[in-house]
Amino acid sequence: MTNPPAQPDTKAETPQTSIAPALDEATKKAFDFASETTKQLLTLSTGIIALTITFSKDFVHQLPAMAVSFLVWAWLAYLLSIVFGIWTLMALTGTLQPSSGEAARLTIWGKNVTRPASFQILSFLAGLALTICFGIRSLCPLWPFC
Repeated sequence: MTNPPAQPDTKAETPQTSIAPALDEATKKAFDFASETTKQLLTLSTGIIALTITFSKDFVHQLPAMAVSFLVWAWLAYLLSIVFGIWTLMALTGTLQPSSGEAARLTIWGKNVTRPASFQILSFLAGLALTICFGIRSLCPLWPFC
């Protein structure tokens, strides 16, 4: 017994259309690197806050008030860095998938991404500088060069 010949598929394949054009490899990498950099700064800020708060009970009471104020300002700067980092990730997501009716401009260099990313980096660096100032001020009683 012979099998009947296979019937050709009568369903026409329609290409899937999307609002945003397809990303080329360089653009994909740019979004990946921007996202990863933002996540690294988020992780570092969160870790530094957690570490210094966890061990602050051991050393804050013995330090001058000026040193402790540097630490509090550093915590606020790191907190701002976290907020700006979340804003950056949301901006990257919004750039990749704009709301309907908007023209898609797929770049990490739009102001919606660069502003919060710049603020995140600047607030992280400010927190880092304040943490270093805290360390120097807390060592001053022991250090002959202060």
